[in-house]
Amino acid sequence: MFSWTANACIKLINQTDDNMQRLRWTQAQGREHLEKIYGVRSRYSLSLDQLDNFLLFLQLTDSPTPNP
Repeated sequence: MFSWTANACIKLINQTDDNMQRLRWTQAQGREHLEKIYGVRSRYSLSLDQLDNFLLFLQLTDSPTPNP
């Protein structure tokens, strides 16, 4: 059985998937942003707060490419 934290992470990751598709980001673009901002290569390495922050960034982004 999943904990509330695991369920929240899964939900946030699914939402980041949706937003990355909306922005037409590739996996490489997403990975580049994660490395640059958080120092990790995978969303699974982020804390719940960092994952929520990444989602908010994606939601507020209109450009199809990551910001420099």
